[in-house]
Amino acid sequence: MTFKGGMGVLPMHFRGKEKHGRDAHATPFSARIIAVYIGMFWLSGCAHSRPALLASDLPISTADASPKETDPFNDAIRKGVAFLVKSQNPDGSWGTGLETRGTEVESMVPGSHDAFRIGTSALCVMALREVGEKTAHDKGVEYLIGCQEARRDDGELLYNTWAHIYALQALVEELRSGPNARVETAAKKSLASLTRYATYIGGWNYYDFKGHTQAPSMGPTSFGTAAGLVALHEAQVAGIELPARLAESSIRRLEEMRLPTGFYMYGSDYKYHPRMPGNTERGAVGRTQPSNYALWLWKSPVATEGRIRVGLDAFERDHAFLEMGRKRPMPHESWYQTSGYYYYFDHYYAARLLEALPAAERGKYAKQIAAGVIPHQEPDGSWWDYAMWDYHKPYGTAFAVMTLLRCK
Repeated sequence: MTFKGGMGVLPMHFRGKEKHGRDAHATPFSARIIAVYIGMFWLSGCAHSRPALLASDLPISTADASPKETDPFNDAIRKGVAFLVKSQNPDGSWGTGLETRGTEVESMVPGSHDAFRIGTSALCVMALREVGEKTAHDKGVEYLIGCQEARRDDGELLYNTWAHIYALQALVEELRSGPNARVETAAKKSLASLTRYATYIGGWNYYDFKGHTQAPSMGPTSFGTAAGLVALHEAQVAGIELPARLAESSIRRLEEMRLPTGFYMYGSDYKYHPRMPGNTERGAVGRTQPSNYALWLWKSPVATEGRIRVGLDAFERDHAFLEMGRKRPMPHESWYQTSGYYYYFDHYYAARLLEALPAAERGKYAKQIAAGVIPHQEPDGSWWDYAMWDYHKPYGTAFAVMTLLRCK
């Protein structure tokens, strides 16, 4: 495989522009990288949520299960944790970018892969923290503290926004264990980068196809903005001061992306095409869960309990369309423009939304959400939804483990 760059045709490990997926970007619904970095975790001490999820509260042990153990949640989670521990790189990260199938999204080396690796590693760190695993978790934290910033390495590619969102998320969660100057410094660095790459109207996108401006000229996506807002909320809960008006403008943009149907557009740039297949209920049911969750955390009047319930009911009713996109090799080729990398991201946020409902209602939805995850575990203990170098199994597994922890 070769990459074409400004210096001609270069071997795959050198800087160059990858052309795979370029045709898919000719239309607004371009090849997306959503699921790699999309997700967040249990909030500590927030106004809406339960107390922080601590290792002592977890329902499982990372030790080997008893031969008589039949709990499908415990068994699946243990196998997933074992995969994450086994697949960690020596430097504490996950993913190398040294595998390819020729269908991955458009990227630039090395910067895009720095972003993928940091975001994937942050997800894995958060999953291991939640199950109480220490060794691989601690190595992962050290990687996040010491790694170089994921930078924007091309005018149209902003995958680094996902790295900043999830590095911030992971690091501020570490602060729940107590003050740590190194962790706090790294978290503030991620917050500064996340602020720098917000779109010109607030919120976040990870492409800027035409303008290539310093403040991205494309409007924000709903799911990316939701992910960023959850990270900002957790940072605020951890005592980190947020930039003026960043959260407010991002909340406003996300509220504007909600259609009268109750579902959320792909992004603010699609407001003149509200009935395109990806914006209909069946195409939007996945991204509706993180959008509702983020707005609920920030006490937006848009995310009422009734509307959250409607969204979760639709998630079950239209689940087949998410299934159709899972493991498809090309982005947005499935019905209603769904893509594989939505899959575990969507389930994770749906599971987080359980905390917004009365306790008596959570069991029904938890069972439905888990039913979309447990059966898809691979023989090696991983989960994956879109083949993407070697990042897909770690990120998919991290999302799945955290989903099941909330559904158990």
